[in-house]
Amino acid sequence: MKIGVLGIGNPLLGDDGFGVEVVRRLSEEMRESPDVEIIDGGSLGIYLLPYLEDKTHLIVVDAINFNGKPGEIIKFKLEEIPGYISFKLSEHQITFHEVIALMNLLNIKPDESLIIGVQPKTNHWGDTMSQEVSEAIDKVVDEVKEQIKKWRESAS
Repeated sequence: MKIGVLGIGNPLLGDDGFGVEVVRRLSEEMRESPDVEIIDGGSLGIYLLPYLEDKTHLIVVDAINFNGKPGEIIKFKLEEIPGYISFKLSEHQITFHEVIALMNLLNIKPDESLIIGVQPKTNHWGDTMSQEVSEAIDKVVDEVKEQIKKWRESAS
């Protein structure tokens, strides 16, 4: 089993940095383990693929606008996100939807996945993370640890 925990987002855009902050905290709290890789994916886009290709299990943490209340948490599986590729002027415009489409094309999908998103309140340049989203960090860190524990127990 090879578990990847991927935090994505841009900390310069207020609440968009949620996923990156969650994996930063996980890096501090979790002991190193050969079966778990914690990945600060920032806004790497297509450059995430090499980090994802060997993962049997994947948790992605991100700020996701699902029209909830700021700080509200949503969970679903990777296969529930549509993967598509659209016209780009630069490879720096790649979205996570396109990373998913490329994972499908390259057949590097994990056996099991979990996406944990938080509803952002603000995402403007230079914003700090809102209180509502900051308060969700500890809860999501705990949920990630619990999911890793469940996957490990089901493998033994």
